[in-house]
Amino acid sequence: METTYSLAKQNIQISNTESNSAQGLMSPTTFRIAQIENNTNCNWRCWFCQNAHYDVPKTQHMDLEFFRHILREIRSVYTPRELNVISFSVYNEPTLDPTFKEKLQIMTDMGFSYWFLSNGSGMTKELVDFLIDYPQNIYDVRLNIPTMDEEDWKATTGTTVKMMYKQYYELCYFFERTDRLNFPITVMVNGDGSDSHKKTFLSVYEKFKRFNNIQLSMTGLVDRAEMLKGVKTDKQSMPHSSVDYKGKKLACGMNYFNNLYFGIDGNVYFCCHDYFQKYSFGSVNDKPLKELIESDERAIQMARFNDDFCSKCTQAIIV
Repeated sequence: METTYSLAKQNIQISNTESNSAQGLMSPTTFRIAQIENNTNCNWRCWFCQNAHYDVPKTQHMDLEFFRHILREIRSVYTPRELNVISFSVYNEPTLDPTFKEKLQIMTDMGFSYWFLSNGSGMTKELVDFLIDYPQNIYDVRLNIPTMDEEDWKATTGTTVKMMYKQYYELCYFFERTDRLNFPITVMVNGDGSDSHKKTFLSVYEKFKRFNNIQLSMTGLVDRAEMLKGVKTDKQSMPHSSVDYKGKKLACGMNYFNNLYFGIDGNVYFCCHDYFQKYSFGSVNDKPLKELIESDERAIQMARFNDDFCSKCTQAIIV
């Protein structure tokens, strides 16, 4: 069994119950997902996120009937074997949606699984008790907890230390009940891979190591096709490598083009890095999903996205 410190030095995922094989800070998804923007609000302004550096959209949440409509459209094109995992994480905090629990139940009733990505601030006692009393089809829970240090908290998340302690005690309630929940939980400590990141990771580990079945993972950053180029704090900075793939045919090294991305109005686009959803090829509010996927407009927008956006992305691959 390797020590916590040696694992952090190697930039790999660890657990307080077992060590895992070495992994990089970033790895591609291996299955197709549909990412649906259930709401547009995030209560954090993490330094490594566009929300801290660009104008954020007005607060909205998707109504339940339109949400059902999108799920039906997905199922009209993809079988459960081809696509069955739904995520709500689109530069938002999904649990701020006032109909979050209702949407969970709709997905479960329709046979979908939910990939629960969150900053953890909405993991209240009420929500935890709901998940225990009414088990949902949750693929896993991944919580973005980039620090638990008073001095770093505000600079990292843009929120108050009071919120940090409130969240810590709510997470303790959550983690104490892992044996009554039907999904795995990972705490992700996002950062630049530096010594400062490793130190932060170890401090978060110390906060939560007493809980059974909780994994902790050092998770890397990407500048999202230079949208976050040059951003930093006094301890960490956004990794950047200049690339210029303009005019070349590209694929996504993270497999994002295999996924579906739906904005709050049902607009469909190509990639989670497209913060402003500029490269949409139509909305399921106007046309069936199958028609949109097979449309000339999709091919046109894909060519634009490839040339304008992917050409600056370090996760792109020349084909």
